[in-house]
Amino acid sequence: MLSLYAPAFLQPIFIVFQAIMANFRKTILVVSFLTTALCGVSMATVYQVGDSAGWTSMGQVDYQDWAANKNFHVGDTLVFNYNNQFHNVKQVTHQGFESCNATSPLATYTNGSDTVTVEKLGHFYFICGYPGHCQAGQKIDVLVAPATSNLSPAPLSQISPSSASTLSFSNLSWASGVLLAICLLGFGY
Repeated sequence: MLSLYAPAFLQPIFIVFQAIMANFRKTILVVSFLTTALCGVSMATVYQVGDSAGWTSMGQVDYQDWAANKNFHVGDTLVFNYNNQFHNVKQVTHQGFESCNATSPLATYTNGSDTVTVEKLGHFYFICGYPGHCQAGQKIDVLVAPATSNLSPAPLSQISPSSASTLSFSNLSWASGVLLAICLLGFGY
């Protein structure tokens, strides 16, 4: 150790320096663990609309059912894959969605592999603007909901035996990160 070779009057300075560095390393370690734990909470999801069938009017996908089985959050991305010779994607108002009216879209996508990142809460309505496609079911209502907090557990009455085994890994990583931080901070000083 360097402090062993230093003059006696510098020994207290080296001891203080070593204590500061030890606490600094622990602080960096705690911040790293907390950052890693919280990353699991803030990860966005990419959804391919219609899964492998893509965006089509061939009746292969019930887009309302498809969307109803997803939990969309701010930051998630929707990917529309389709043949752009026969389809497009038009983002419309609720009224345009209900009436299959694509004449005044909020946005139009036509390249055949379009990505839309949702940036706010609420409903996002998309239809195909080709005649008859929306009426045939090529339309989707995406509800972007607030992310639920993973900090409080669900009441036991809401946890079924089948869902108990699928508890979120991010809950476990967040909790273990907090526990580790408490231990390091509590025992380090």
